[in-house]
Amino acid sequence: MGRAFPLLASGVLLAAMAGCSLCHSRQSCCPSCPPVSDETPPPDMVRVPQEPAIRELAASVLPPQMPNDSARTDAYRAIAPQVCQCLSVKHAPLADGFDSQRRQLEEQQAKVSCRQSCKAEKRQKQLAYQQAMLLYSALESRDQAAGAALEWYFQLAGAEAKADLLDLSLERGRNTLGRIEKLKGAGIPLPAPIEEYQRQIVDLQLQQGQNQLTIEQLNSKLRLAMGYSFKQPWRIWPDPGMPLGTPSDAPIPLAPDAEAAVQLGLHQRPQLLLLRYMIAHLDRDTLGASRILLQTINPLLAMSSPEPSSKLLMILAKILHIQPGQEDELERVRAQLCDYLHERERTVEAEIRAAVYEIGGRRETILRARQAADSWQDRIRDLEKQQSEGLKGPLSLASAYLEWYKARGEVVNEFLRWKIAIVKLKQAQGILPAECGYSDCKEN
Repeated sequence: MGRAFPLLASGVLLAAMAGCSLCHSRQSCCPSCPPVSDETPPPDMVRVPQEPAIRELAASVLPPQMPNDSARTDAYRAIAPQVCQCLSVKHAPLADGFDSQRRQLEEQQAKVSCRQSCKAEKRQKQLAYQQAMLLYSALESRDQAAGAALEWYFQLAGAEAKADLLDLSLERGRNTLGRIEKLKGAGIPLPAPIEEYQRQIVDLQLQQGQNQLTIEQLNSKLRLAMGYSFKQPWRIWPDPGMPLGTPSDAPIPLAPDAEAAVQLGLHQRPQLLLLRYMIAHLDRDTLGASRILLQTINPLLAMSSPEPSSKLLMILAKILHIQPGQEDELERVRAQLCDYLHERERTVEAEIRAAVYEIGGRRETILRARQAADSWQDRIRDLEKQQSEGLKGPLSLASAYLEWYKARGEVVNEFLRWKIAIVKLKQAQGILPAECGYSDCKEN
């Protein structure tokens, strides 16, 4: 009975937390809770269209009333790609934690080095091993943080360019709609129903609102990644380092050599350097730290050999500082690290080759997008000439302008995808931190 009471009390407490789950059959237990049975299905119903109800709810959403002192601002701060890259490398939170832990280990190592003993030498070796693990892990984390921030950066550049094109399209669309309304008022047959032009305006306004939301979201991500405060309401103005509206004869750099890019990545990627260092310095003293890394890969890989069943062998192992079966475990851990290194090398090589091929492919799509935009510009010149001669009306010209804006947007998109592909290449090679002064042989 002494054991049953705590169990019963725990059951009552759990029942109370679960909302009377133990008393479905008794209404007096919890009058406010209707009885619920897992075997009783929900009531049947006939399916009715859901869209009208949701659309009615959407119609009830009113536009916000902007206060006199609006939080929205048109203030911008120009930030170059290199600044974005290095600030995101500097403010990578996980990497900062690795480096902080590494500095603590360096202080411990300095204290240990003052003592001359076999135990102190072993401890110093372990600390150096752990420091190298933290250093390469920090560099890998900074590389990933910089790659993500630069991708957001170029996406923001595209969103800002799209905002300009949408403004031009809306202005042109409103002017066209005004002409259509005048033609309709004069009783002149319209080339298309006026509702089609109105829907076009609404669609452009919807794109404009969605694009502004994207701009705000990317600004928030970038300010967090670069360590900027959110107190001052200003926006980031990205400078992609090359005019977005470049003419069709402007040179675009060729894709890098794939083999050279792969070799650079295999020799510079911090994750690979970490694994090679661990394999080269793995011994009895550093076996424990290697188990920690294997556990992060898969917990089952970190299982050690079973301890000997003989108490005498266990006592001798502690006296002689020898663990039975440790040599076998060393070889097993070394083989696991080598297998993981080879797998990561293949993955890194695949990432680099994919980025190189994408750079080359994006270069071709930029050229095609330029040609399409130039063809629409030529079409506009022809229509303007025909309009001046009275052969064409303004509606054809307005439609051509809208298509020209879309084509220019494709040039912007393809150019920025090309820039992002270059970022992916450097990220796969692991050289983004090194370009900002962070390396495995420099204090940061």
